[in-house]
Amino acid sequence: MICVNSTFQPLFLQGELSLLGLVFRRTPVSWLNLFSQPTRAAVSMGGVSFALLLIFMQLGFRGAVGNTATIVYATLSGDIVMRSPDYVHLYEPRTIDRAWMQIIASHPQVEGVDPFFILLQRWQNPIRSKSCENAPPDGSFRTVGMMAMELDRPVIRIPEMETLLDKIKDPDAMLVDLATRAEYGPQNCKKFSDEDIGQVAELGGKATRIVGVFSVGTGLATNGAVLLSDVGFSKRTMVDTRRRASLGLVRLVPGADPLKVKEELLTWLKDTDSHADQAVQLLTMNEQKEWERARWLNETPIGMIFTMGVLISFIIGAAIVYMILAVDVAARLPEFATLKAMGYSEWFVAGIVLQQAWILAVAGYVIAGSTALALYRITVMASGIPTFMTVERMIFVAVLAFVMCTMSGLLAIRNLWKADPASLF
Repeated sequence: MICVNSTFQPLFLQGELSLLGLVFRRTPVSWLNLFSQPTRAAVSMGGVSFALLLIFMQLGFRGAVGNTATIVYATLSGDIVMRSPDYVHLYEPRTIDRAWMQIIASHPQVEGVDPFFILLQRWQNPIRSKSCENAPPDGSFRTVGMMAMELDRPVIRIPEMETLLDKIKDPDAMLVDLATRAEYGPQNCKKFSDEDIGQVAELGGKATRIVGVFSVGTGLATNGAVLLSDVGFSKRTMVDTRRRASLGLVRLVPGADPLKVKEELLTWLKDTDSHADQAVQLLTMNEQKEWERARWLNETPIGMIFTMGVLISFIIGAAIVYMILAVDVAARLPEFATLKAMGYSEWFVAGIVLQQAWILAVAGYVIAGSTALALYRITVMASGIPTFMTVERMIFVAVLAFVMCTMSGLLAIRNLWKADPASLF
């Protein structure tokens, strides 16, 4: 029940200072209401923190979609990206004529233009180890991300790349990304490693030998990735890598502003050929990353699912807080009526309920945030999904918690108008 006792009136009406009064300046009615039944309070905070934890996790996975969408671009050299107007996403980029790359390379602000080749290709598992009881059957087919580059113009910037280039000079040799999943048939049944060197898998209908591993990441369109030479890429596709490329990576002279040079190049290409914009598009590397991220978050089911998950979690949390407060208000109507009879305004009494809602928001946020940090770490360790806490996400969820609980509190105080002092007599 609400704590109205002999100390209640002096603290409110005379402003007597006690240790509690020093902190709150009046009896903390909201706090005492909420925690007068510890078990019920714990259950209430658990419900709110569960809803906020759902929001944290949905936002975490949504953020991981954005991070993973640009994981390959983050390793590519180049200040400006040349791509086809029909570009869909990284693993479905279509192709551009390399003649446009030569034209761009002649611009005084451009240091060079390097080709990059990438698409989805069919993979057939190598012969599995006999110790892999739950491994996919020999010869299982998968879709793998196939990347390639000219070996004398490497565009993937990772520390181990220099030592690996000689290994893929053979067009029938390939490197396998360490992020490639176990269903692609590694010998240790878990992930590809040096144990798989020498194994042969079918890539694009041609036997291809694994000669090493590298670490970039696979992105969202596939669970596996491989790297080979431009010649090896051409053998496994219908793309003539001498004439066409998936992307052109433009390197600018030191000190050049990518955004400004991009505009100059677009104007220059338009003057060269009025139909240039129908053959090639130019974006700065940052613009391309943002485009890729937005595409996966806003135009694909995987991004929409997590966005809807945030909305649904918010609604669930609001409903939980409303039920908690509505039940509490209904149980304490006589006490609230007493406060009105003592002269306190309806909005003062309503403020007590809102304060309870805000206490739940703060307590639930602290519990949910701490739990989410732990779950993010577990997710990264168990699956490798790049799920990390950010300051922006913490602030966003804090605002959502405040709005969620305030809305529920405002709905719950409607019942306060039923607290009629006359009903006490």
